[in-house]
Amino acid sequence: MRVQQRGVFWPMAFEATVPECRIIEGAIPKDIYGGLYHNGPTVRRPQRQGVESVFTTDGMVQGLVLENGKASFRNRWVRTPKFLAEEAAGESLIEWEDLAISQDWRAMGLGDIIRNEQTRYLSHNTALVNVFPFQGSIFACGEQAGSPLRMDPITLETYGFPTWGKELSRGIHEPVDEYDGNMAPHPKFDPDTGMLYAWGYSDVRPFVTLHWIKPDGTVQSRPINDAPYNTVAHDAWLSENYFILPFQPFTISSEKANKGLGGYGWEAEKPIQLALINRFDINSEIIWITADLPPQYMMHMLSANEVGDKILLDAPLFGRPPFQTDEMSKPGDPFIPFFQLAPSKLGRWTIDLTRKTFTSEVLDDVMCELPKIDERFFGRPYDWGVIVGGSPSDSRPGAMRMDTLIRRNMRTGEDKRVKLTQDRHESPFEPAFIPRTVDAPEGDGYIIVPVSKFKEHVGEFQMFDTDDISAGPICRIELPFHMGWTPHGHWMDFRSVPSPHMLSVELDT
Repeated sequence: MRVQQRGVFWPMAFEATVPECRIIEGAIPKDIYGGLYHNGPTVRRPQRQGVESVFTTDGMVQGLVLENGKASFRNRWVRTPKFLAEEAAGESLIEWEDLAISQDWRAMGLGDIIRNEQTRYLSHNTALVNVFPFQGSIFACGEQAGSPLRMDPITLETYGFPTWGKELSRGIHEPVDEYDGNMAPHPKFDPDTGMLYAWGYSDVRPFVTLHWIKPDGTVQSRPINDAPYNTVAHDAWLSENYFILPFQPFTISSEKANKGLGGYGWEAEKPIQLALINRFDINSEIIWITADLPPQYMMHMLSANEVGDKILLDAPLFGRPPFQTDEMSKPGDPFIPFFQLAPSKLGRWTIDLTRKTFTSEVLDDVMCELPKIDERFFGRPYDWGVIVGGSPSDSRPGAMRMDTLIRRNMRTGEDKRVKLTQDRHESPFEPAFIPRTVDAPEGDGYIIVPVSKFKEHVGEFQMFDTDDISAGPICRIELPFHMGWTPHGHWMDFRSVPSPHMLSVELDT
């Protein structure tokens, strides 16, 4: 069986530049200056084993730059060592242990690389999950292996690895070189100090290692030696005083993958535990919080508020991870995409610091995912959250189809909503917040959302004023060709620098 990227997953198998995008409707506010960046998996060439799994493909970054009421677009593959080696050879080079055993849902590319003379020193790094701003550049980031790679925010040229990439810890595979450590794809950044709160995870002890990176590239690392168990530490929270990492029983194992059993596991009998680390002292004593909760899972975090002796942790809440595992799928079963597998609703875990426990609640019955905040307020008290809401899909029981933008006051529960699409052949990706001015109040500005019209092989970017998103988009920007599946991304504001040419910093040596 051949697992194929089709529908919304259809690959954007080309690089393109649009010097000036057509405005379908409305106008881009002229005082906006910055870039919207998304990253996702894209097939560059057919794989040797005939499987187009997410983790066997290559990362592609899309960039939409807004300046003086105009928009330009570029998309470029991330030039990882794997990508460059295969470009030089003119063919795919890598084969994976798990793909050699099965080509159903278990063929994820989470197994080890089958080594030969051409692949002996090639990393698993495909840098395809997220792209985030840091140190005046953007960084394309993967998940299980490899340092993020620095890219130019204007040209999307790949510069290479930063020196701090050498400091990252082992992922789920043995590193092949000094840049083959691991960073989880959703680091948080302190808008005041510029600190990047990052971490990596592994399937062997220490299961998680913290990496807090200063703007000058200095790294402080700390292995969490008393971690309760292996976990897919995909995301975390940053509150006023704590970095908060959840240990949830969604596990990962390259050994299982190598045996053709699927790399992920859902061990629901294990308790959910939270590690609270003083964000101003990486070596401080960890506060461990354990709760007696029914099986549930948070994957993408909104943000956190500290209220007295309580900490409110907000995120879409699943009943189980939206990935196939061996306790739910059997050999021969087909691959089921992310949103088709398990629904999520906006949830909250409330930590009681006095009692050392936490509770869980659902804040809204609407299906939702892809949360965002005004990222100038990472690690600060926050009011405004943005999520993409969904409705039930008829593809299978429990499936959801994302179609609505929701802006919610996380303190009062009041929200406004607007339909992004009525067509099941269209799919929105993760939104981003753009401040109205560099010093605008929290949540005051614009929300921009990429929408893939995959049946027509075109796309658009819809922009809304936060004063009232229910009034509809103030602007729609056309992408005149297929928009690849790029679920995650960030906004980088250029208004704090006098010229875009100053954005590209000197390369690390």
